[in-house]
Amino acid sequence: MLNKTALKKLILLVLAFWINISFAQKNNFFISKTEPRWLQKVKTVDKRPAARDVQDGWYLFLYEQQTNIETSEEYEHDIREIISDTGVQNGSEISVTYDPSYQKLLFHKITIWRDNKPIDKLNAGNFKIIQNEKELSKFIYSGTFNAFLILDDVRKGDRIEFSYTIKGKNPVFDSRYSNLIYFEGGSQISNVYVSVLFNKKRNLYLKNFNFVPPLKTLETGDLKVYQWQSQVSKTFTGYDYEPEWYNPYGRVQISEYSSWKDIVDWSIRLNTYDLKNSAILNAKIKELKAKAKNDPEQYLQLVTRFVQDQIRYMGIEMGQYSHRPNSPEKVLRQRYGDCKDKSLLLVYLLKNMGIPAYPVLINTYLRDKTIDRLPSTGAFDHVVVLAEFNHKKIWIDATMSDQRGPITENYFPYSANVLVLKPGNDKLEWVKSNPKGKIDATSLINLPDTSQGKKATLEIKTIYTYNCADQIRADLSSDGTDKLEKDYLNYYAKLYPGVKTAKNLTVKDDEVNNIIYLTENYEIENIWVKDDSIPNRFDIYFYGDLISNDLRKLKQWRNVPMELIYPCKINQKLKIAFSENWDVKDKTFNVERPGYKFNYSVNTEADTLTINYSYQNLKDEISATEIKQYIKDRSNIMDKLSYSLFWSGGNETGDESDLNYWMVTLCVFVSIIMVAVCLFLYTRKKPFELEEIKEAPKIHGWLILAGIGIVGIPFFSLYTMIKMDTFSQSLWDNLERYDRFTTFVYQLCLLIETAANMALIIFSILIIFLFFERRKEFPRYYIGFKIASITIAILDIIFLFSMGNHIGNQLFTNSDVTVLIRKIIISGIWVAYFIKSSRVKSTFVFTYPASTWRMAVIKDINENFRINNLKIEEAIPDKLETIDIEENERF
Repeated sequence: MLNKTALKKLILLVLAFWINISFAQKNNFFISKTEPRWLQKVKTVDKRPAARDVQDGWYLFLYEQQTNIETSEEYEHDIREIISDTGVQNGSEISVTYDPSYQKLLFHKITIWRDNKPIDKLNAGNFKIIQNEKELSKFIYSGTFNAFLILDDVRKGDRIEFSYTIKGKNPVFDSRYSNLIYFEGGSQISNVYVSVLFNKKRNLYLKNFNFVPPLKTLETGDLKVYQWQSQVSKTFTGYDYEPEWYNPYGRVQISEYSSWKDIVDWSIRLNTYDLKNSAILNAKIKELKAKAKNDPEQYLQLVTRFVQDQIRYMGIEMGQYSHRPNSPEKVLRQRYGDCKDKSLLLVYLLKNMGIPAYPVLINTYLRDKTIDRLPSTGAFDHVVVLAEFNHKKIWIDATMSDQRGPITENYFPYSANVLVLKPGNDKLEWVKSNPKGKIDATSLINLPDTSQGKKATLEIKTIYTYNCADQIRADLSSDGTDKLEKDYLNYYAKLYPGVKTAKNLTVKDDEVNNIIYLTENYEIENIWVKDDSIPNRFDIYFYGDLISNDLRKLKQWRNVPMELIYPCKINQKLKIAFSENWDVKDKTFNVERPGYKFNYSVNTEADTLTINYSYQNLKDEISATEIKQYIKDRSNIMDKLSYSLFWSGGNETGDESDLNYWMVTLCVFVSIIMVAVCLFLYTRKKPFELEEIKEAPKIHGWLILAGIGIVGIPFFSLYTMIKMDTFSQSLWDNLERYDRFTTFVYQLCLLIETAANMALIIFSILIIFLFFERRKEFPRYYIGFKIASITIAILDIIFLFSMGNHIGNQLFTNSDVTVLIRKIIISGIWVAYFIKSSRVKSTFVFTYPASTWRMAVIKDINENFRINNLKIEEAIPDKLETIDIEENERF
């Protein structure tokens, strides 16, 4: 009995094996341990990437790709090194994609090398041939399969080696060859070898992108071999919001096509169908002409909207239909098709009204960079339509549904170099996107009396125009008004937890002018939020949320361009109506760069506060050199997109003092210390030069002007401190709304700045006394005062600028820099004057105490008087003696 059971199991196992083998062969999957004879021998070097450059626990020791154009064979040979347990998890699967409708997959080798000993893992029964429909979510069915193998018993330190050949070529292509070959990937590869074998009669064009290994050429008989080889390839970090065209990897493009005309001629052949006798097409054309009343413009619009909206998007892109469109007759009958199917149908319908129309090939990733590529059949990924009407070119994407408005203003989303499939065309044509749409949103918020706890009301009226209307129309068509209304309510509930829908969402669609009007109505309970960190404090916040959602967030600079959301043009207005007048300061802020611009304003009129936001992206990307500025600008803009108000619940009338007593106490404390310091400096005894004091001039000339400025310093400085709300409790409270670290830094800096300014004010009073007493130390103290004032001002500006992502942006403006520069220049002039001026040196010579030098001066005067008297006394006897002699001679 046991023998029979074992025999049954063996029969079932063999049967399953042969069923799996037959299924695999049915899908053109085979095992062939004989590798192609035309392969070139490859020598490897034992170089390994640094451990920090290894991703997922394994790396490629060898990536070998050899192509035989003549036999349509592509051979690949890989060796994986498993260096960790993570590598066992991530590197133990083999998957190869191919299209069994025209390709065969032949596996030659699967070997695990362990301790330099081979373990053969090549077994057809272990493979799973799985249909690969990664793009089915995009309504594209490609017909490709994956040969998938999960290796068992893989261990850390193993080397996995496998090779296979894919044979066959898509019949949609002619005999000419084109391909794009990569030499680098997301992780380092120890050895890279690529070769292409072809007949010498073929004329292949090559174009390198980024780093490409040196090309070597071999010839054997009628065949030529191009080969490239490198060791330890580079790795590249991927970044958020990279433009779709950005590609840092080293690669070479190979193409046998000499001009874009070759591609045009090839594509036209694929797009040619004889449909003159198609009953279904002729009937549809007749119907559309009748609806349009034979008006060409109306017909153009009707046909375009019919193909866009009533022919659903679905691509069956198997085999040659990856590039060949289906017949317009078939597409109309089945009412679905991909981009090339819908485009050809639209072209056919337009031509039957005498409107010139052509399919257009476009690369939606490369866009304008398509011009950098060699002509090839693989240079494009999308098909659109060009219609020539009334001497105007109208570009149409037939896959875009829900477009409305005049067809002559039809929105085209791409700025790109495209290839128009027009007979004789031999060049790319530049087409520029035409986004004219914008979003205008006005929110009217009625705030109740804060003392009565009534509900606030919020009405939002949003106007979408042109391409913005197309987008919201598509969302409404896809999700429905009810879902959109619920999504909006859930969104606002995160901002205002007490929000409820007051009226249903209303939608008005002006399809003729392509404008959509949305109106939302909400009621909000407890819109004022109590701030637990501050007694009797209630806050309310308003947001420019439409703009914040469209700003890219980057943490740091990178040497890679960044894609912007484009098109993007938003105007958002918030009108807050109070039950009484509020004292709110008007504000403006603007940013204008080559890639974007932002305008912000706050103003009040009677009981209404109006906040205006405006943002627009002017292009679809910014360069790496612009990113640092963008990060700073985004931070500044984000600060402006959140606006808050607060009131004191314990004193609604606003009579409570806003004085910050702690700041006043600090200033008093600093003043007491500085008075003591100034008294010490004032009363320090200094030696003096008597001659300098005797010859010292009075204060006059430019010193009179300096004196006027010196007298005004303490009064102006104190006025500035008061004007900047240094002693305001509100300023201090506003700092509490930020994170703990930011609050601490700002409060500390505010304390230091206030203490320093108060110290300078007291010191400036000392300078006044020293100036009018013409004290010898005055110039030195005055110069030091000027330097200290400028230093504090510079540090203040630097601090506010460096903390741009916080409230520093609200306190820092461009005018501050202008004032600082003016202050530096004026102070520099006076400092230079006090250093160089001989008048200053001769005027300020007096010391403390004054009694000392006064006594010296008096003593000096007395001494001079005594000496003069002695000279007079000595002179009198001599005079008398002379008189006596003269008298005697007379007698």
